[in-house]
Amino acid sequence: MPGMPNFDVVAFLDEPGHPAAVATVTGRGRPALATMWFLLADGRLWFHSPVDAPAPFLDAAAAGREVSVLVATFAPPHDVRQFRTTGPASLEEPDLDRVHRIYERYLPEWTPDWTEQAASPRLRLWSMVPARGMAVAYPDLADADVYRWSDPSELLSEPTSAG
Repeated sequence: MPGMPNFDVVAFLDEPGHPAAVATVTGRGRPALATMWFLLADGRLWFHSPVDAPAPFLDAAAAGREVSVLVATFAPPHDVRQFRTTGPASLEEPDLDRVHRIYERYLPEWTPDWTEQAASPRLRLWSMVPARGMAVAYPDLADADVYRWSDPSELLSEPTSAG
């Protein structure tokens, strides 16, 4: 369909194991970049970050500043996909179930140590709304149209079951 991504973006973001590169600008105007585990749920990307200073992503979320996120594969020639987005971040209330869902996407086995970390007060749950961005796949490294959006509901609406 013209004007749509050339791959299933929601399914891609639901694939376990792909980390996100997350960037923001600190209150002092300096760039901050980190690789993070994430979860796509409720039209948002969710993260769990340490509260120890410096905590540029939690600071950005507390201030409602924007963050940028890149989730990509690069296994040419057959699997080259990118999802890039920017949007406002926000601090969230503790939600152990959601944190568990983030971690289980990356862990081969859930252990008591992970249970302890997931519940630790030294980490904080935050999220971002993917307000605008782009998605593209390059199957067999062929040229492809880049899909761009400026309304997250255009791209990340959760599928509904028919019938």
